[in-house]
Amino acid sequence: MRIEKQFVTGLARGLLYYACGAALVWLTYLLFGWEYAHAPAAYHLVGLLVLVVGAVLLIRRLISLFTKPADRYNKGVLLVHTVAVVGFILFFKLIILNGALKRDTGDTVASEILTLDLETQTLLLTNNVRDTLFLQVADSLYVNSPQ
Repeated sequence: MRIEKQFVTGLARGLLYYACGAALVWLTYLLFGWEYAHAPAAYHLVGLLVLVVGAVLLIRRLISLFTKPADRYNKGVLLVHTVAVVGFILFFKLIILNGALKRDTGDTVASEILTLDLETQTLLLTNNVRDTLFLQVADSLYVNSPQ
């Protein structure tokens, strides 16, 4: 099996687009940073713009695949855009929405346990899978309990 030069040129062109997009995201991060943690930063928006334009280019390449099915250059670029866009969608769905970044369930009784240990003088906040969310060690501990 021989890979044609036009196919490799299409791959290189698609990779060049995403390499320039990554460089632009990095440059935007260096210039603006991320000052407000509760909203997306400028580099997040630039990265999203690169992916949205990549999705538009993917649709454009899919349409031209049906008009010129023998174009090897088009197939190379189409492969790169497909991997990038579908990879981002899978990453967002599997890792962020269903994965390790899943946050509180909303049920504070089931999701968080506050433990006060008088012997070791620690205050420990854990979730239902016993991950430590907060640990405070004190020199002295005062418990104000009604008697």
